[in-house]
Amino acid sequence: MTDIELQMFRAVWDTLDIATDKGFGKRPADDPDHDFYEELKRNNAVFAAFKVHRMQNDMAALLLDSNGVLKPFERWAKEVMPIADHQIYQWLETEYDTAIIRAHQAADWRQFEREKDVLPNLKWMPSTSLHPGADHRRFWGTIRPVDDPFWNNHRPGDRWNCKCSLSSTDEGPTPLPDFDPADKPQDGLENNPDKDARLFSDKHPYMAEAHTGAQEAVDALTRRINEMIAEMPGNLTYEEKKAIAMHNLELEKVLGITKGKPMSVEEADKQNANPKYVKKFIPNPAGTYMDKKGNRFSLNPAYKKSHEVYANNCQTCSPAYMLRLRGFDVTAKGKTPGSLSEYLSRQHSFEAWLNADGTAAKPVLTHDWMLSKGYKSMTEKRYREYFEEVCKEEGVYILTIGWRGGGGHATILQRFADGGLKYIEPQVYDEKLGARRSIDELCGSGATQPISTRGILRIDNKLFNVNFSDIFNVSGI
Repeated sequence: MTDIELQMFRAVWDTLDIATDKGFGKRPADDPDHDFYEELKRNNAVFAAFKVHRMQNDMAALLLDSNGVLKPFERWAKEVMPIADHQIYQWLETEYDTAIIRAHQAADWRQFEREKDVLPNLKWMPSTSLHPGADHRRFWGTIRPVDDPFWNNHRPGDRWNCKCSLSSTDEGPTPLPDFDPADKPQDGLENNPDKDARLFSDKHPYMAEAHTGAQEAVDALTRRINEMIAEMPGNLTYEEKKAIAMHNLELEKVLGITKGKPMSVEEADKQNANPKYVKKFIPNPAGTYMDKKGNRFSLNPAYKKSHEVYANNCQTCSPAYMLRLRGFDVTAKGKTPGSLSEYLSRQHSFEAWLNADGTAAKPVLTHDWMLSKGYKSMTEKRYREYFEEVCKEEGVYILTIGWRGGGGHATILQRFADGGLKYIEPQVYDEKLGARRSIDELCGSGATQPISTRGILRIDNKLFNVNFSDIFNVSGI
């Protein structure tokens, strides 16, 4: 009663959004109808949530027999099949077809409003159906002004699968047809989608005859989704925001925590993604250890053998940084033998990310990029060209890079809204360099002959693969 089954909800919502795209047309961010287009899709989510709540509760009502005893699964599954058949195979198809029609009519109506100073009237056109019903036949040919109250009560689309339409015209108005109680719109289709951005009204039985708790469950789910979409950066598309919002709800259940507000770069970085890291050596002018630059160090007395696993877990620190940016208070586990972190470290880092549609994400591999440019090796200048070209769009990127001296590393490149490209190092924070480091140190250290599996993948518009959720420590758990 108090929840919505997320997988079915997403499937129904996606179906209605596909219908909206077909009927209304996809609208980019600079289109004058873009805000209305997004509102249509937000209201699709409300309808989908009510539909799924009704379906899941109708099914749940059949779990017990007349004596209150839980039915065997096989019996229950057989008894709920008519509900599934009715709600998915029959009604969802009808809802999809009608949603396309009504979304198209909403697009038409917005055009009618813009052109009414030139074409002030609307003409009810005959149905294009091969076998049109008699419901609307007497309205065919009726002409009334765009703003006439008649259209508030009668219009094409107020019958399921109605294939009548309207056409703007400068022809003069015709008399109103006589009123007939049978002209009343069918339940759920009383509204004009152009006026309220709803393809179906709140008089639809899913809403008007909803089970107890439906309104509260729907409000909680859609409010949460809308809040998450609203807090995401503008460099993401609506489809990416929707996919990430839904995925956040799945991640909350998998991780057992509630997502908070998005974190800043500093909150996500500054050793917060890998807080158990401890430096093995610390600067000391009198130290017995010396690096290639002549700097002296001594062994850190706070360092223990157990800290070693947090010095080679970069493949986990980078995803932790990204999820922290989204508001998940996670930190990186150490790389231990047989762990998922160890698996990722063996040239599998990109498997932790999926495209918005759930398919495997594909990086731009350094070796492939080098060959596409006709280069035989990578240099400092070529690494800079590679980073700037591949990370051209604003966003967060995982980079896996080999070092000139051997070994490799997984880390973060981030293109900011001001155009700057910075190196973020979530494994080890350096106060002198700060959170937003120069890419120079990466450009000058990259291997001249990159192996075939290393590259760059944009991840701020991707979904984290929950199969790898065990690589994180979770705050409070």
